Amino acid sequence: MISHIRQVSLGLPDLARARDFYEHQWQLDVVGVDDDRVYLGSACAESYSLRLRATTEPRVDLLAFAAPRTSDVDAVAERVTRRDDARLVAAPGPRQERGGGYATRFLDCDGRTVEVSAGVEERSYDPVTATESRPVAISHVVLNTPDVDRSRRFYEDVLGFTVSDWVERHFCFLRTGPAHHLIAFTSAGHASLNHVAFEVLGIDEFMRATGRMMRAGHQPIWGPGRHGVGDNAFSYFAEPSSGFVTEYTTAMQIVDEATWRPRVHAATDQGTDQWGTSNRLDDVVRTTLRGRPDPGLWTPPPV
Repeated sequence: MISHIRQVSLGLPDLARARDFYEHQWQLDVVGVDDDRVYLGSACAESYSLRLRATTEPRVDLLAFAAPRTSDVDAVAERVTRRDDARLVAAPGPRQERGGGYATRFLDCDGRTVEVSAGVEERSYDPVTATESRPVAISHVVLNTPDVDRSRRFYEDVLGFTVSDWVERHFCFLRTGPAHHLIAFTSAGHASLNHVAFEVLGIDEFMRATGRMMRAGHQPIWGPGRHGVGDNAFSYFAEPSSGFVTEYTTAMQIVDEATWRPRVHAATDQGTDQWGTSNRLDDVVRTTLRGRPDPGLWTPPPV
C-alpha cells in the first residue's frame, strides 16, 4: 500500500534562515521556489523531499507517502471516509503540487495533514558517490503523540503499516516493507514532529556528514551513535530558527518479513546507543525532540 515517504512539508517563520540551513548545511538541492515556498531535493528521483513555507509560527504542513498505484490512493481515501477519527480534506484526483500525479489528503487521528500519492513525476539528480555526505532520501519520520496505541492502530488500518518493535509501551516502530521502520510513534503530552531522518550512503558518509555539521558550528543535540532497536546510526541536529529536528542515519536493519515477530524492548542505555558514543538521552534531548504542540493540527495548509 505505502512504499516510502515522498516528502515532508514544514512551515517556518524565518524562511531565508531555514533555507540556508537545509541547502548549505544539510546539503539538499533547491529544485524550485514558488511564492512563499522553497522545494529541496535529496539525491533521489523524488520531485522534492522537503518543502519549506513561510508561516507565522513553526508547524508541520504535510507528511506525504508514496503508493504504487492510483487504486491504492482510492482505497486509502475510502477507508478514511469510514472513520470517525479522521477527515478527508481532498478527494482522490490530480495532485496540484510540484511533480503532479494523483493524490488524496486527509487528517489523521491526531489532526496531521497526510497525503498519499501515485504517479508523481520523477526528476533527474546527481547520484551520491563514495565519501559524499549528501542525503540520498528520507529514511523515516518519528511523530510524537498523546496516544501511541491509537496512532498505531490508525496507521495499520488506514495505510497498511505493520509493527516491527516496541520500546516498552511508549515507542512503536512501524514498517511497510523490509526496512525496520518507516515511521514511529512515541508518547508525549501533545502531537508534534519528533524528527525527520535522512539516509546517507553508508557509515563513512554518515560520520563525514556529522563531522561536516560540527565543523560548521552545529553540534548534535544527540549522537553520533547507533540505536539498538532498528540498528541504524544516528546524529540529530536542530534547525536553528524553528527547532525542528533532522537526523542523519544509515544502515537500518532489514527484517525477514516472513519470520519477523515484534518484540517489546526495555529502555536501556545499550538499546538507545549500542556503540556508547553519544551523549545521554537526557531531559534536554527529550524536550528538544518533543517540541511544541503543533499549531498545524486540524488545519490543513493552503497548498
